[in-house]
Amino acid sequence: MKQLFALPLTALAAACMSYPPPPPILPGPPGGAYRAQGTEPFWDLTIDPARMVFTDRGNNVSVSQPTPRVIVGFAGEIYQTPRIAVNIVHQPCSDGMSDRTYRDKVQVTVDGRLFNGCGGEPRSPATLANTRWRVAAVNGRSTPAANDYYMNFDAARFSAKFGCNGMGADYRQDGDTLTSGPVIGTKIACPDMSYEIAAGQVLSQPLRLTWAGGDRLRLSSGPLRTIDLTRGY
Repeated sequence: MKQLFALPLTALAAACMSYPPPPPILPGPPGGAYRAQGTEPFWDLTIDPARMVFTDRGNNVSVSQPTPRVIVGFAGEIYQTPRIAVNIVHQPCSDGMSDRTYRDKVQVTVDGRLFNGCGGEPRSPATLANTRWRVAAVNGRSTPAANDYYMNFDAARFSAKFGCNGMGADYRQDGDTLTSGPVIGTKIACPDMSYEIAAGQVLSQPLRLTWAGGDRLRLSSGPLRTIDLTRGY
């Protein structure tokens, strides 16, 4: 005679339990707001988990829509609302007016009008050649809001100004290391030459390049000897 065994109630409950469906894809890009922009005409777009906001800067017109459920396509992400449609393609993109390169190509349709531009974080350039930077700080000390603080890099030579005299030198870049030749500059006496003196000390040694996206760069020849740069000026 076969014996019958009763399953515990917990086992029966587990056998009958229906598991919930996987969570839906959350609206909005991961990691916070996604930003895109374009030129000719100038426009920008912000996508966060709650809203999408497109602004036509030339006409000072903004359109806002609730952020829809993202559609993950083969090449990137797609957002569709009654007034705004966004197609993000993960390919390098140049804004066409500077040396910035961004992670994504972005196409936006707003009320039937098409806009093309770039989005995502700026990409770090492989080389400093043909880039222009504003000097944001020297040895951690912020520079004044003026145009007299910059570093420009040609193919093998840089020119710079740290508030007073213009200076320049030949340089060689090997990956994340930069070595410059003798720095030569004008010799004008200025009321404040502290940034120039400190920067000259930094540039006199081999430099390590530390990128923060494509818009920020630190040159350092020691923990307390740094030049912080931001794109353009």
